[in-house]
Amino acid sequence: MNKIRVFETFSGIGAQNKALRNIGIDYEIVATSDWFVDAILAYDAIHCKGTKINVPSYKKQIEYLSKFTFSCDSVKPYRNLAKKGAEEIKKLYIANKRTKNLGSITEIKAKDIPDHDLLTYSFPCQDLSTGGKTRGMSKGSGTRSGLLWEIERILTELNEENRLPKYLLMENVKAILAESNKKDFKMWQDFLENLGYKNEVMVLSGKYFGVPQDRARCFMVSELGRQPEIESRLKLSLYPEEDISKFLRTDYTDPVYKQEADDAQLRKTDSRERMWKVNQRDIKNLKYFNTITCNMDRQNNAGMILYDGPKGKSYRLLTAREAFLLMGFSEEDFENVKKLGLSYRKMIKLAGNSIVVPVLEAIFKVMFEEK
Repeated sequence: MNKIRVFETFSGIGAQNKALRNIGIDYEIVATSDWFVDAILAYDAIHCKGTKINVPSYKKQIEYLSKFTFSCDSVKPYRNLAKKGAEEIKKLYIANKRTKNLGSITEIKAKDIPDHDLLTYSFPCQDLSTGGKTRGMSKGSGTRSGLLWEIERILTELNEENRLPKYLLMENVKAILAESNKKDFKMWQDFLENLGYKNEVMVLSGKYFGVPQDRARCFMVSELGRQPEIESRLKLSLYPEEDISKFLRTDYTDPVYKQEADDAQLRKTDSRERMWKVNQRDIKNLKYFNTITCNMDRQNNAGMILYDGPKGKSYRLLTAREAFLLMGFSEEDFENVKKLGLSYRKMIKLAGNSIVVPVLEAIFKVMFEEK
């Protein structure tokens, strides 16, 4: 098979990149698209270290970065780059260059995109998720989930240039299949079919692919001119149930693990007591955690563990390291991101917004095997 050229939109920390590398596919990331500074820096830390970049003067760095719209919270645009220090600007310049980031999906034109075989799009789920405000993804709605329709615009432009990618891969919460989103999702599938794609929709959970996290997500594979036939060929027997202890770091005699557990500890409050009653976990008998979300300090979270730390005898959430492992990233990946100096909450947000890597591995193995 020829090298697979990949355009990762809504690229986050690069789960698709990680999955393709893990299974030994001959591939190249020709471009990414993200506006969230933390994600761009983390993607670079995981996937791009060692790549040499010539760094121009501070003025030239600002001129280059000013062509893009960035966000420091993934919600609102950051307007004044000059407020950032020279070292921060340098790190962002290097990361943006090394990740081949084209910037915000709203500002990308087809002419800016290199030829590619696979386009991946894991667009924001906040307005679809039951954990969000369920405002939907209707075209023209202005919601974050409505950014899906930027992919429509890009594919339309690529089609006009006769450069449609052969494969598309969508990932989002399974609420995209809910009655409230059914009409819009059908409209999206119809659009793809009109371009010549055949679509296959699947709901897959990490707990069936060797990761003890019950993270059910909707995936849609689209292939030009041919039915993908992915789900029927997934070999679940290749992914035995993993011991959850392999993903936890509860040896608190290790000062690093102890500090990370301290960072994940919660003070007892009435609301957190209610959270504990819903989410308490006996890790001795536990088979899997619930879905890791970008903010686990709320009613529905992955799970709470009894913990005696600096805040007294209470409980803790998963550490950032454990969250990365439960998303299918390695300890080396986590250590590389940890060097960025991000807070616990920021690290959890990066993990919670990603995709379980072994699920992607399984999909890609079938997508790119000879039929």
